[in-house]
Amino acid sequence: MLENRELSASVKASTDRPSVTRGLRRQQEKLRRKRERVPADTLVVGVDLARERQAVSFVAGHEVLGRRRVSCEPHQLDQVLGEAEQFAARRGSSGIVVAFEPAGHYWCLAAEAFERAGTPYVMVQPISVKRAREESRYTPEKTDPRDADLIGQLATQGRFTEMRLPASHEEDAAWQLARDYFRVRNLAAAERTRLHNFWHRMLPAFFSVFRDPACKTALAIGCALLPLSELGALSSKRWIARVRSAAQGAPVLLTRAASLLPLLKAAHRDPARRSGEGMPFRIRHAAERRRLLEGQKAVLRAELLERCCRREEAALLDSIPGSNPFYNALTLALVGDFERYDDPRAIVKLAGSEVNQYASGDWTGTSRISHRGRSALRAAAYPKPLLHPDPPHHETEAGHAGSLRGWMNSYLRIVHSLVTRREAYSPLGERTCALMT
Repeated sequence: MLENRELSASVKASTDRPSVTRGLRRQQEKLRRKRERVPADTLVVGVDLARERQAVSFVAGHEVLGRRRVSCEPHQLDQVLGEAEQFAARRGSSGIVVAFEPAGHYWCLAAEAFERAGTPYVMVQPISVKRAREESRYTPEKTDPRDADLIGQLATQGRFTEMRLPASHEEDAAWQLARDYFRVRNLAAAERTRLHNFWHRMLPAFFSVFRDPACKTALAIGCALLPLSELGALSSKRWIARVRSAAQGAPVLLTRAASLLPLLKAAHRDPARRSGEGMPFRIRHAAERRRLLEGQKAVLRAELLERCCRREEAALLDSIPGSNPFYNALTLALVGDFERYDDPRAIVKLAGSEVNQYASGDWTGTSRISHRGRSALRAAAYPKPLLHPDPPHHETEAGHAGSLRGWMNSYLRIVHSLVTRREAYSPLGERTCALMT
């Protein structure tokens, strides 16, 4: 018979009271704000947006009251409000809220239509709809009416974001310019890569003369390039004239351009060389596109700086030692209204650079940033504002001093604090002395 054995360690009841942390308070306050925007007795109109044919569901609580398909464009969606009012009257709902996904540019047109009609709207993230779609039937099956049901139900549960249209024309203009700047910058970088690959395919010796295939002289040479069969009969004087004309007044290194011509002629005489007739056309077109994109970048940069410098927040951000006014302007444009975010950490999460912890029991994984945010905001804040050799951003990033990610997150938190408090930057030492006195 087994003997009863005493436990080696007695279990003690915890006498500590449950703690309410700052993060828990913020989470509860966020849920309260969401309940105010979508009360329990509100009729939610879930819309799955499309270009011409919209799927609409009328949801109250967890019940789908009805569905319909509307053949209209997103800016005409206010026509469903009449039927929604009938459902709300029969149900005894206190109001109507429209919910939809931020899909393409269609959500902007739909939001403007509902703002014009005076009807509140909320945005449900596509990833929430995707997860709910799989949870509801355990399959990835997708249909527009079903997505409209899920969007409405997620809104009633408070699973929506604070995203909405910019508050003013100036805010929207800055947002559009900032997004276009990063799009043009990516295209320009792609053209530089193409130029490198095209020159390396046709003439590997090109890089013994030029290190950068996108410098002014290299671009002028690319725009002046001809098939190697035609360059073989070209004199050095005529070649320099072509390069000077293709430069369009920009300063170029004509001696390097002249030293490249013998290499091109030698490549034409090589019987094994096969890329001397078609590749010059590709190089010329890539050089023209790169030049065009660089010009667009300069225009966007000047326009964005001019618009953002009118805002009083620009002077506050420029007070950060070592910061770059242009990337400060990009940060202002991409964040928009800072008052929407109740904590500096919300800006870090908006950029998708918050550190995610991975642990379970005794296992601890590798921490890394989520990347689920605005990649353009990460690009604006990452290392480019930190031009000062001893930047001040380590003050608020304990444990990550010296890391680019830590500097970026500290920069974003500092920006939020300066804008919301309406005060210029002051070093940590000065703030400590001010508190002591």
